[in-house]
Amino acid sequence: MIIMKKADPKSTTQQLTYLFVKLFVAILILVNVAFLIISSAYIYYQAERQSEQVVRAVKDNLDSQYDWSAMLDAYLAKQDSDAITLTTPHGKTYYSEDAHETFKYINEQRHYQNLVYSNKHIYFLKDEQKHNFKINVALNIDRLFHLIIWLFCTMLIINLAAILISIPLIRRLSHKWSRPIQTMNSEIQDIQKDGATTKITVPNQPLEIKQLAKSFNNLLTFQNKALQREQQFVSDASHELKTPIAAIRGHVNLIRRHGKDKPEIIPKSLDYIDVESKKMEGLINDLLALGRIERNTNLTQTNLVKIINEITAEIQAVYPHKIHTDMPQELFFLINPTDFRNIVHNLVENAAKYSPEHSDINISLTQKENQILFQVADHGIGIAAKNREKIFQRFYREDTSHSSKIKGSGLGLAIVKAEVDKYNGKIKVTDNAPQGTVFTVSLPLEK
Repeated sequence: MIIMKKADPKSTTQQLTYLFVKLFVAILILVNVAFLIISSAYIYYQAERQSEQVVRAVKDNLDSQYDWSAMLDAYLAKQDSDAITLTTPHGKTYYSEDAHETFKYINEQRHYQNLVYSNKHIYFLKDEQKHNFKINVALNIDRLFHLIIWLFCTMLIINLAAILISIPLIRRLSHKWSRPIQTMNSEIQDIQKDGATTKITVPNQPLEIKQLAKSFNNLLTFQNKALQREQQFVSDASHELKTPIAAIRGHVNLIRRHGKDKPEIIPKSLDYIDVESKKMEGLINDLLALGRIERNTNLTQTNLVKIINEITAEIQAVYPHKIHTDMPQELFFLINPTDFRNIVHNLVENAAKYSPEHSDINISLTQKENQILFQVADHGIGIAAKNREKIFQRFYREDTSHSSKIKGSGLGLAIVKAEVDKYNGKIKVTDNAPQGTVFTVSLPLEK
């Protein structure tokens, strides 16, 4: 069994340094390869050009020259290692100085097109014919080749020096570029360690890190607000539950102390305990409903009209209000039926609680363009404009003293808001002329 060693994690600076050094080396390799290709092509071009000049000079003097060996040596006076042979129409071959040994040596080597390579020399070969004269030229290109090799070795040394010098410079630049990430990471660790709620620093550059920092700050703000809401919720829930529990325990103690001596207090205390326990039951049910909202994902095509009719019948059985509806015979929408029941029940019951007895409550349901509009209008006390956003907070009531005259847990509108948000809908609160409030719920239809 082969155990693979897990690679050690690397910092952004290390990764950037490694990446840019590799990129720099790759560029140098490409430059060197290009230099070799261009240099080789240049050597070949120069050798071919020089050989053509020699051949042309020999061809131009074929008719006027008879001392062939001297003529051939004249053309190669500057290059002792070059060689020329001239074969006449009669089959006689003339050689420049040392040409016989040179061509013998060349014929024993391996040829690559016009080039001959050996351990000692490199030759460029050229042959042509004119008037049955055959001309063979062998040019020694060792000097050009050695010059290119020398230049290439010099470039390698320069490249190596450039790489060694560039590494600390690249590391420094990489550290500068990764500094915003390091700063962000350090600040996030401080937030995790100390539980701080301050925002992290937003750098100006690079753009991606700037956007990431802004997104993190937005997320942090959202989480802080959510945490504050949860803390407030726990505090309010504890307060709301503490009151009925204290009342129940008070009446239990009252029965224990005086129940035998004054049995007439027992029925009253039991009635009070029953009322308070029902309040607790309603509060707990609403808390459970809030917790189940996100988990209710069983969506079906639901007849909204049927649900509204059922809820209005239930409300009218308890409250003496006149409920008027303006709806089509049926209207279907993809929703969890329980979710829509919660929306309708809480809005209609809320209208009944906060409006005078025997007053009108108007309900309408329509489909307009790409959305469903559900509206509940009452003639109650109304809601101040400054408080219209607050009424959807948990346990919030328009009356800051949390008056107990109106029954309820204070969670109804919070449930409605959560249900509407679940379906990407909106809820709007407006005045109902001449008096009252209008709640309008808009649910977008799926495209």
